[in-house]
Amino acid sequence: MILKPLIRTLLGHRLYSHLLYRRHYRWLLHHNGFPNRRVQGEESYVAKWRQLSPLVEPYSYRLFSRYCGADSNIIPEDIMHDIVERYLNPPALWDLYEDKNNFASFLDPSILPATVAMRKNGGPVQQLVPLSDCPYQTLFLKPSLDASCGDGILRFDRCGDRYVAADGTILSDIFMMRYAANWNLQQGIVQHPFFARLSPTAVSTVRLAVYRSVVDSRPHVTAAILRVGPAGSHVDNISAGGRFVAIDPVTGRLGSTFIARYGERSSQWNGVDLGEEKLFVPAWQSIVDLALDASLRITDHHLIAFDITVDPSLRPILIEYNLGGFTTYFFHFTGQTPLGSFTDEVITSIINH
Repeated sequence: MILKPLIRTLLGHRLYSHLLYRRHYRWLLHHNGFPNRRVQGEESYVAKWRQLSPLVEPYSYRLFSRYCGADSNIIPEDIMHDIVERYLNPPALWDLYEDKNNFASFLDPSILPATVAMRKNGGPVQQLVPLSDCPYQTLFLKPSLDASCGDGILRFDRCGDRYVAADGTILSDIFMMRYAANWNLQQGIVQHPFFARLSPTAVSTVRLAVYRSVVDSRPHVTAAILRVGPAGSHVDNISAGGRFVAIDPVTGRLGSTFIARYGERSSQWNGVDLGEEKLFVPAWQSIVDLALDASLRITDHHLIAFDITVDPSLRPILIEYNLGGFTTYFFHFTGQTPLGSFTDEVITSIINH
């Protein structure tokens, strides 16, 4: 635990990050059975990203060009995190905007799951709806800050006049005070049958990449995927064994392949065979409109990853969004690039600043 921070300090964050991703993508090439050698378009890719950093690893391009083609808009993940994200989304404001307890202060509350209770900065529990009067069959207790990959999310189901977790824990004021300093207790979303068929136990979410132009502030959907949880899980996170699949950003049509975290691919998942069916995400235009409108309200940031689901009445619901740690591999493995045709616009803007 001490060694990694020490090495990071000695090398400097940028070099440490670069070396880490070099190693990771060399491993991914091997893991997916691809030869580690130069490929078409590699020189153009390296030249493009050297405009932002002298440290450009070729291995992610050697991997993802197999899915995206010879596209220099494939973004090296370390450059994405260390340079692009930090330019488009000021890190000093991430906590303010990513805190789930703040969502309703700058987004339309009607697009969010209902909040039953919350706690901020270790203060008292704020009960918006008494548990005894709560109308929802399921509740989710989530960290409102610093949550990733589904960590710390607890599910409680109504049992008589109480809410009980799978391990028998009873939801109460005392439990919530001990849980964490910052959390949000939300209604459990009942998902549309389309999503429930893909994953009956976990709410599947559409992840939309939305770029709000640094030139004219107009928002654009640049890429899209659907995350699908494993059977029996209550989260759709890829790190917890879930899968993701491409979505055509224009039509909402699903791709033909479920993809795992490290690129493993199959047409079948949870009894659904995408090789046999052509599936379209319901209420697709409503999902896109929600994300575009929300991006205009998150005024200080230009690149947002929205996680959205749809309820049985075809109402899209925003579960959360991410400003940092943009998961580029979701899009690259599905043949998409996070910034699409706006990549050069962003590079030019960074250079000029």
